[in-house]
Amino acid sequence: MLILLLLASRLVSLGLFPLYDTTEARYAEMARLMVETKNWITPQFDYGVPFWGKPPFQTWISALGFSWFGISEFSARIPHFICGLMTCYLVMRFTRTLANKYTALLSVLILTSSLGFIIAIGMVMTDSALLMAYTLAMVSYWQCYSLKDKVVSGHVFFAALALGMLIKGPVAVVLIGISLVVWSIWQGCFKEAVRRLPWFTGIVLFMVLTVPWYAWAEIRTPGFLEYFILGEHIQRFLVSGWQGDLYGTAHVKPRGMIWLYWLVCASPWSFIALRLLVKKYRNTEYIAHQLQHQGINKYLVCWMISPLLLFTFAGNILPIYVLPGFSALAILVALNSRLTKVSNYLAFMSLMLITTIIVILSLGIMNKKSEAELLNVNKDVFQKTALYYWRHRPFSAQFYSKGHAQLLQANSKLKGLLHSGNPFYVAIEHSEFVRLRRHLQPVCVPSRQSINRLLLKCH
Repeated sequence: MLILLLLASRLVSLGLFPLYDTTEARYAEMARLMVETKNWITPQFDYGVPFWGKPPFQTWISALGFSWFGISEFSARIPHFICGLMTCYLVMRFTRTLANKYTALLSVLILTSSLGFIIAIGMVMTDSALLMAYTLAMVSYWQCYSLKDKVVSGHVFFAALALGMLIKGPVAVVLIGISLVVWSIWQGCFKEAVRRLPWFTGIVLFMVLTVPWYAWAEIRTPGFLEYFILGEHIQRFLVSGWQGDLYGTAHVKPRGMIWLYWLVCASPWSFIALRLLVKKYRNTEYIAHQLQHQGINKYLVCWMISPLLLFTFAGNILPIYVLPGFSALAILVALNSRLTKVSNYLAFMSLMLITTIIVILSLGIMNKKSEAELLNVNKDVFQKTALYYWRHRPFSAQFYSKGHAQLLQANSKLKGLLHSGNPFYVAIEHSEFVRLRRHLQPVCVPSRQSINRLLLKCH
């Protein structure tokens, strides 16, 4: 019941609050542009401006949501929620092969009540899809290794790698590689672990699924591969405060901060996992005799900490980077624990917390990072009357104006518009309005206002 309540609360919330700057609004606007321009190869940062920062999978699925359900917050988010549901299914099915149905349900309860997971699956980002692909890869590899199933599981593993390449790029392959290399060395089975995979046919499958898009993207917008491979996958993580980002700002954090992010985002279960670490992951006899391989705990530990190992020395990170290890965390804790009242209390606390966050967001208390409040009521008007943003145009302004918001930076351009006699709207920060009041007031009157800006109607 708690699992259903957690998922239902997140599902209901998908359309209750606006898309927030910068990440959600940026990816949603790229998906809207993809549908409008019918360019399904290269995601666009703006009209005619290619986005080289990520592969297109998250843009594709949001664009499909728009095509099926229309342009809205719900249709932008629902594909990412579905990715979260698929991850839950993979976790439950995999845990069921290792133990019993109660342990499988516990693993899903742990996953859905992890704060980072339940929040991320309802956001327009790459991370919910990446978690799904990472989980599929690790589950299929274990089945390939333990059951010697090269034909099905082995090829599903390479298909999952290809999916990761279309979601996040080479970093997805690196994450999976770190998990498997560290585990096989720790387990003392490196050579055997390598031999279990169908390398020739698997690599052919991987190339068939990935090369066409990467090649086509480079042909359509030359320079993509250099920026994406070198800049996004090397300089971004090794150069603190990297200035080469074409689409945002570097997230400068102290080295090792990723571990603190994991502790918070994976709560409350991160603390349970730490307690198990202290006990050296000693399984109860009830669980131990049902495990198919003695190395499953080591496998899950390596799977869980792989993102933390990768980003420990990274200079530019976000809290959401810890998400790929959450499936392993859920399975690990479930296999080494029992479903008790304490488990239900922890999950219930997460439900109460996520419900509180949803209520706060739905009431508009935290709408500072979205232009929905300013533009949503008048969005159809902007198709007939020009809309300008003075000095800074957020991504949510582009989304909620359906691409009609134009950036206005030059004083001469503003004066020309004011003297043109043509009607237009201009969104301007409150401090800027005070500075330019004597120029604006003769022809502009306030139409709406938000915490950040005034929307002026000028005649």
